[in-house]
Amino acid sequence: MSLPAKPSRLDFSNIDLGTIQRIAKSGDLSALTPAERAYFDLMEVVRGLNARMRLPQGDKIVTKAGIIKLLKSDAYGLSDWMARQVYADSLNFFYTDEGVSPQAWRNIYAEKMDKLGNIAFSMGKIKEAKSYFQEAAKLRGCYDAAAPEIPQELLDAKPVIIYTADPTSMGAAPADRKRLEHFIDSIPDLPEVAKKRVKEDAGINRLDLLQRLLDDQKEFTDGE
Repeated sequence: MSLPAKPSRLDFSNIDLGTIQRIAKSGDLSALTPAERAYFDLMEVVRGLNARMRLPQGDKIVTKAGIIKLLKSDAYGLSDWMARQVYADSLNFFYTDEGVSPQAWRNIYAEKMDKLGNIAFSMGKIKEAKSYFQEAAKLRGCYDAAAPEIPQELLDAKPVIIYTADPTSMGAAPADRKRLEHFIDSIPDLPEVAKKRVKEDAGINRLDLLQRLLDDQKEFTDGE
């Protein structure tokens, strides 16, 4: 990437990364000062190198130390402190994104592992390549236990409403059956048959379904 002037001749002491980020988001880089534009271009150099797996004009693997060394070379002429600052600012500028999902980052790192694996394989380092490929597979979740697929008919099923007279099924404390029985007995003008049924429904007495059917039959046939 061609820079407007050799970076070592520019004053980066007053560079505000927030200003560069704000202007860059607008898409109009022409609003940057010469120093700001040169600093932006330097961060672009770092990002481009981080995206690659080998340094230009050589077979060396891209590392942080290698990028800093390149920034300190005659091509860019930065001091050690400034080279490290540009490297750190580049990461903060281009890679700080809260909108990127963890799965997306896993895929990004898995792709880097794939590239490292390909390099190792091309050099005949089969064992090393295998470890990179395995790491890429882990990042992509290839070794995760597959979750059972939910049948579509269950997803499309209508909701089922369940009615219950048991308060404990909803997390409530069980009723005091003795007090409840006493309350039912105290209700005036309530026939004994009705009291018996209410006690059965409340779980105080055991439900006698056959007797209830006989009582119903007697009630609806009396007087006919």
